[in-house]
Amino acid sequence: MYPIADGTFIQSDLVESWSDREWLDEFKYLMEIKMHYIIIGTSENTKVDVVDMCLKNALICGLKVFISINYNSSWWEKGSKDEKWLYEQMRIGGIIADQLYNKYHHKYRDSFYGWYFVYEVDNMNFNTREKFIVLSKAINILLSHMRQKKHRLPLLISPFMNSAYGNAKTYADNWAYLFTHSELGQGDIFCPQDSVGGGGLKIDEVEEWFSKLRKAVDKKPGLLFWANTETFDHTNWCSAPLKRFVHQMKIESRYVDNIITFAYSHYYSPNNIDKRLHEIYLDYTKTGCLVKDKPSPPKNICVKRIGLNKFKIIWNKGESNLGIFGYELYRNGKRIFSTFLERKYGGKPSGIVYSYIDTVVLRWSFLPIVYEIRSIDLAGNVSDGTRYRVSHFMRF
Repeated sequence: MYPIADGTFIQSDLVESWSDREWLDEFKYLMEIKMHYIIIGTSENTKVDVVDMCLKNALICGLKVFISINYNSSWWEKGSKDEKWLYEQMRIGGIIADQLYNKYHHKYRDSFYGWYFVYEVDNMNFNTREKFIVLSKAINILLSHMRQKKHRLPLLISPFMNSAYGNAKTYADNWAYLFTHSELGQGDIFCPQDSVGGGGLKIDEVEEWFSKLRKAVDKKPGLLFWANTETFDHTNWCSAPLKRFVHQMKIESRYVDNIITFAYSHYYSPNNIDKRLHEIYLDYTKTGCLVKDKPSPPKNICVKRIGLNKFKIIWNKGESNLGIFGYELYRNGKRIFSTFLERKYGGKPSGIVYSYIDTVVLRWSFLPIVYEIRSIDLAGNVSDGTRYRVSHFMRF
């Protein structure tokens, strides 16, 4: 069986101006690709009640929603360093959860499914057993409050990791401690970001981290292990090629109980980007396959010297029956630039561009430089490269 994603995050800034019609359109797209879960970010600054709109339309469509509890931007500064601050945020979170539950659950009990723990734990800031001891106590403040108030719905936690700041075993061991020393348990969900889109893990590192985190989760009966598969590329904040997204899910599916995304609605939905991406992924959900035909490479690459050590690289469009997703530019085999389809909300107005100005270090002045440009189609297939060789550029 091939893996598919079962849910998506939706941030409030994307949807604050949506009507019921747009919500229903979005949920129709998600239901087409067999999703069941939404994780909605809350905000007090939106023009409309985003939570109500989400829950109301999710109820119509039979989708289940995790509601974000509370957030304080000082988390990154204080979360792992100031335990009194952290405990206070958990107490505030309990009060906000009371308010959210009392306001919405009686109206939308079939779509109000669970809570999302907004604070993102990572292995750079939470890097010792002592910090996980504090974190476990903090989470227990929140969970104990919910249990006493009788709105102890499933809690989803989605931390991330960076291999530059630690190793998989240490991180997993620390989480195992937290699981066994907290009220997390039956029906709760440990859902780490795979950190591929954010750059914390290379794709060939994912298996090691998820395999060890699986063992940690197994130490707590009833706790579920999901993956939060990232659908973006932090180098340009564009959508990830679908081929990469599917590759990530195939690795993670060996270890997890389910997969959600950050975030299909932002990076692949027809509400926010070219609808052909959704259509290709929809076909994948039915067949388990992506089309593998290569696009044609870009034509007529041209390199012009525009300064002592600056070159402007220009290329023409490649071709594909699926449609072109974007281009990657390499200098001497190393990717130095990429340009992809842009999103309506959160993207750059320029869209795909067909030129790039490269600044080369002067010590390379007597070395040959080879530029290569490749096309990528909407399924993520990469073309052969079109090359241009620049020799001894200081002699121009």
